[in-house]
Amino acid sequence: MKFGIFDHVDRGTAPLNEFYEDRLKLAEKYDQAGFYAYHTAEHHATTLGMASSPSVYLSAVAQRTKLLALWPAGLRLAAISSGSLV
Repeated sequence: MKFGIFDHVDRGTAPLNEFYEDRLKLAEKYDQAGFYAYHTAEHHATTLGMASSPSVYLSAVAQRTKLLALWPAGLRLAAISSGSLV
């Protein structure tokens, strides 16, 4: 069985530079712990998600991880909505 993380990347109270650094360190910990995948939500212009450009955010995650499969949830759902996986 494989386990993954679904992260909304919710805004906290820390300054943005600390917020992103802490989030990236957390992704490193998921990778080291052996999680299979890391998914991010795609919420634009809300406080529900600070990764409004999942591809850019996941690029930063990819620089710090080795094994995690990285999936932006909003883009992934769009890819399978037609009934076939792109």
